[in-house]
Amino acid sequence: MVFRNLIPSPVLEAQAAEEFSQIAYGAEHANRLYGDTDAHVTRVRSIVDKLIPYSLKWNERAKNWKWEVAVVRSPDIRMYCLPGGKIVVYGGLLDRARLNDNELGMLIGHEIAHALREHARERLGQLQASQLDSSGTIPQLFGLADLGAAPLGIGSRLLEMKYANTDETEADVIGSDIASRAGYDPRAAVTLWDKLAAATQSNRNQGFIYVHPYTPARRQDIIKRLPDMLPLYAKAIGKSVDALPDYAGMGRPRRKVPRD
Repeated sequence: MVFRNLIPSPVLEAQAAEEFSQIAYGAEHANRLYGDTDAHVTRVRSIVDKLIPYSLKWNERAKNWKWEVAVVRSPDIRMYCLPGGKIVVYGGLLDRARLNDNELGMLIGHEIAHALREHARERLGQLQASQLDSSGTIPQLFGLADLGAAPLGIGSRLLEMKYANTDETEADVIGSDIASRAGYDPRAAVTLWDKLAAATQSNRNQGFIYVHPYTPARRQDIIKRLPDMLPLYAKAIGKSVDALPDYAGMGRPRRKVPRD
């Protein structure tokens, strides 16, 4: 938590907004930005719109964020939510990973949680501190996206950032809470990360599963938390936990009292 104080939230959010604009502009100029009426975009935005109301309590600044979505035509299996609620999805995630809506809802919730808890701010603060120590100058936080080369991205620092296990755990918990309350089955988090691991494990430098480390321990933690999340999901869809159908052969974990 110490390093994030080196970068004020408004500064990081402003730079992220500029970066997002560059990504969208460059992708559109290269005919690689899906239009507002494209099915890729409408699908992502419909999920984001459901998640936002349940996201605001996790960060007091979030209620003033200008949430935006860009879906880029690319084979890459990747997405991220920049500080300030700027969401970028690569087409490969939708076309190649073949996630169902519950899985996609869990993933977007996870990425939103990273932004809400300012994990990038902490990691970039660490980087800034180390580079300030070595060079005496403050580095640029984000490099502008190189839209002439694949993969598209928000700059080398964020693309290469590997989240800590504690970041992943926090994003799993908060992301699942948000998505479950929005009506997405939390059991999909298990099949989601299994799918992403299988699809991206061959890319050991920038593969999604290496940016978001998915260990057997993390998988088991997700499963252990399902009894807390299922009542939220059941309430959202107007059912009791006992009335929920089986999901992907996982059955129904033991029931717990719903949280407020």
